[in-house]
Amino acid sequence: MMPDRRMMSHTACAVPVLAMAMAMGLGLSTPASAAPAPHAAMPAKASTLGNARQIKLEAQALRILASPPMVEEIQRVEALYAADPQGKTPTGKATIKRAARSIAMAAIQYAVGEDTDRPAVMWVVNAPHDWSGLAVPRSGYGIDNPDNVYRNIMVDGAARYVIHGRVKKPGPAELHFELRDSIPGTTAMAAEGGKQLATLRSDAMQIAADGRFTITVDSEPANGRPNHLQTPANGKPLLVVRDLFTDWATQNPVALEIERVGGPAITAPPSDDRIARRAATLLSQMAPYWVAYDNQYVFAKSANQIVTPRVRPGGRGFSTSGHFSLADDQAWVITLAPLGAVSLGFQLTDPWGVAYEYADRTSSLSTAQAKPNADGSITYVISKKDPGVYNWLDPEGHAAGIYAVRWQSLPPGARAEDAVRASKVVALGQLKQELPNGTQFVNPAERKVQRAERARSYARRLSE
Repeated sequence: MMPDRRMMSHTACAVPVLAMAMAMGLGLSTPASAAPAPHAAMPAKASTLGNARQIKLEAQALRILASPPMVEEIQRVEALYAADPQGKTPTGKATIKRAARSIAMAAIQYAVGEDTDRPAVMWVVNAPHDWSGLAVPRSGYGIDNPDNVYRNIMVDGAARYVIHGRVKKPGPAELHFELRDSIPGTTAMAAEGGKQLATLRSDAMQIAADGRFTITVDSEPANGRPNHLQTPANGKPLLVVRDLFTDWATQNPVALEIERVGGPAITAPPSDDRIARRAATLLSQMAPYWVAYDNQYVFAKSANQIVTPRVRPGGRGFSTSGHFSLADDQAWVITLAPLGAVSLGFQLTDPWGVAYEYADRTSSLSTAQAKPNADGSITYVISKKDPGVYNWLDPEGHAAGIYAVRWQSLPPGARAEDAVRASKVVALGQLKQELPNGTQFVNPAERKVQRAERARSYARRLSE
């Protein structure tokens, strides 16, 4: 996947675009009430995710972010959030601007990737990052999972495509292709944010010894073709790709390219103006959808409660979610059973579903990042202040937000009812008495080391 150097000229627009965005009040970082999150930074060089097409699309996304349609729609989203009950809470109010800009960037990513005549594999829903002269802001929403590398591919049901892939070992714990009927948040309310049409997981794929594979995507049945995804004959479904990392420090994203090999006559590429209007339309649908989603599925539950997980479609394991709201001197202690899952991930987001900073803070903990108890269970602590516990889920200085837990790649016979072992809100002064024997604690210097190691591990996504 060598880059086309001709495309690199598009990065030259980054500096004036960022200046324009700041002048328009887009502020490509956290609000003034919070410390700005650092961007993961890497030198300008090609990588699996940072290929020439990705850089070109992100440069275009930054131009769209600064466009009048997006500036106006972001302001409407901020007003929407402010009018919601969560917008009246201290944490909800403090995170409005951050969240509005994040979901706006996600809407732009969908819009710039909708050109099905010139399809692209675009890395999306990610943390802020700097590369190839671009400072790209966060684009998370909908309780995005830090253990996933998310990529989008929009296809036309009337066309035919071939995806070429290569696994660089060690690859992700699971590579998952999910064909959805639409962009999440643009159709009727559903627990998964939309309808799943088909799935393909790496454990059911034919992959050569050198890591190479091919996937066919079209409206015909497989008819003996391995690694096939059948689309509807009409419309433009969305293919979501997830590389699941259980070990950020070693696992590599899978190299992917898509080729259109047949279909209707190719049309002219859309202009920036057209894409900006489309992105604003998408944002006008997505933002109210996810506010309603969280009010229906998350905030309707009592705070600081964790329930038995549900079974997810397409073999995606179990999940559970809810919200927390703690006083400055409180901590919520939760003990979970991994159930033999290859991946158990616990994460926190702001009240709008945008992940709290995770590149160099412990707002999420994966199987490899958490320290287990002697019996194999894992005990986590959520608190506004650092409690000195290694398995601290850090809410970035806020007292409230959303949590999500995902058990993925489960063995046969795993029982959801065995997943939650204990849950209790305690005073910080009584925390040690409530923790299992053998709990690992850290001092400030050790926490700094933990965060630095995490940042180095995350930065591999930009360089490998």
